[in-house]
Amino acid sequence: MPPNVLSIVPARGGSKGIPRKNLRELGDRPLVAHAITTSKESHIVDKTILTTDNKEIAQIGRQYGVDQVVKRPEELASDETPLAPVIKHAFGCVDGDFEYVLCFQPTTPLVASSSIDEALRSTVDTDPDSLIFVRDSTHHYWRETGESYESLSRKRKNRQWMDPIYEEIGVFISHKDLVIEGQRVGTNPSFYEVSQQEGIDIDTYQDWILAESQLNRKLVVYRVIGDSDTGTGHVYRGITIADHLFEHDIVFATYESNDLAIDKLEESNYEYQQFKDQASFLEYVTETEPDVVVNDILDTDTDYIKHLKEIGARVVNFEDLGEGAEHADAVINALFEYSNPPENNFFGYEYFCLRNEFRYATPHDEIPSVDRIMISFGGTDENNLTAKTLRALSHIEDNLELDIVLGLGYTKWKSLDPIVEGFSSNIKVDINQDVRSMAEHMEQADLLITSNGRTLYEAGSLNLPVISIAQNQREQRHPYAHVSRGVLSLGQAHYVTEENIRTAVSDYIADQDRREKMRRALAGHDITNGIERIKSVIFGDINED
Repeated sequence: MPPNVLSIVPARGGSKGIPRKNLRELGDRPLVAHAITTSKESHIVDKTILTTDNKEIAQIGRQYGVDQVVKRPEELASDETPLAPVIKHAFGCVDGDFEYVLCFQPTTPLVASSSIDEALRSTVDTDPDSLIFVRDSTHHYWRETGESYESLSRKRKNRQWMDPIYEEIGVFISHKDLVIEGQRVGTNPSFYEVSQQEGIDIDTYQDWILAESQLNRKLVVYRVIGDSDTGTGHVYRGITIADHLFEHDIVFATYESNDLAIDKLEESNYEYQQFKDQASFLEYVTETEPDVVVNDILDTDTDYIKHLKEIGARVVNFEDLGEGAEHADAVINALFEYSNPPENNFFGYEYFCLRNEFRYATPHDEIPSVDRIMISFGGTDENNLTAKTLRALSHIEDNLELDIVLGLGYTKWKSLDPIVEGFSSNIKVDINQDVRSMAEHMEQADLLITSNGRTLYEAGSLNLPVISIAQNQREQRHPYAHVSRGVLSLGQAHYVTEENIRTAVSDYIADQDRREKMRRALAGHDITNGIERIKSVIFGDINED
């Protein structure tokens, strides 16, 4: 049978570092109320009392359900008074036979009740006279010695290889005998380590801001696809969004079969989980209860989305044309425009997630001549438009460099060799796959020939005119290729001839005025700030909680 445990919350009214600190609201309640609530939520604490010299703090204690308010005498309420006699006094004012005393200072509001329970169980199992809650504070420290300084580290080494140093936070567990003697910590205490976030100890305004930020953190589970059929665009978008979510926690989820997604997530160092199927993924989100689930997996079904909604998550989908889209909280689709959109849809180029490499690249401010043409159809290039475009340009008489960037799923290399071998000396062909930076290639290009996907927006962000060909009917519905005057859309792959491509390129090369009009049209589109709009949609009214 566990011993009786008394939790004492000491809260003075005269704090000076942050005036009226214990009364100020952190999140949705006064600072002192966090310690009270956590103590009462513990499964092991038997009684929670508040010791204070302040009537307002006492009232807050009663409002949040403390079992007793102890009026602290004036001689124990000064700045110089240590905590041990305060705890001894409060312990002496309480009826009951308590074996252990939990001193829970309000300055550590993020300590969880589960941590309190685990620490108390550890105390019972090992029977120490005291236990101190700590957080890791391992760094290189120096101290002043006379007129010089010396390092406290024995050897200069990376932090992860140093002997750990621990910092006390404001939570202690003491045996009653220590408390009666006017002490909190014995000669050989045990330690309970909490995370950096849970161990935030508020002494300054900066600490307060940090704690407030931690309280507002949400858990986002971001499900992505990425294989030879779908390419890497979905996972790149997820990583880009994650790069802008410092204020929240994000965990990626993908199926074991999504090899390209797994490779990119592994490179990114973001936390990710692999799942065998949808059932195992739903089991995971049911257990973790995320605040938001993002589905970057194309079309969804109704049952799947309803299941996510039942666990209380906000559900946000990308490019979802399935039946589940109707039931999501929001659907973001930069590739589509609507004349009569559903209420939960956010669409168009303003909601494009531009990767960081393009955000920091240099847009074209003029295109006086066409010397380098970039050709990139991404993914698997299902219609081998790369080969068709190369054949079309093999008869161009201008001096050109052709920069071919193949998608990771492209496997038709052999079809390109005879075409390239037939080129005349006035055309130089460079073929690459899995390039380091698409932005660098676009910066050097004077024209891009591509399909009607995300690459259109990336080119648009750099004011690079585009000739586009839709791979399929779905791509043909992407309106940016039709509504932007910076993009010349030739239509769907099966209906576009090599002559169509050759004529379009020749006209572009010959007409500088046309090139400039296309470049200026792209410069008028605000694509760069789409990430901020996407963030506001992902969290919706959650940030107002």
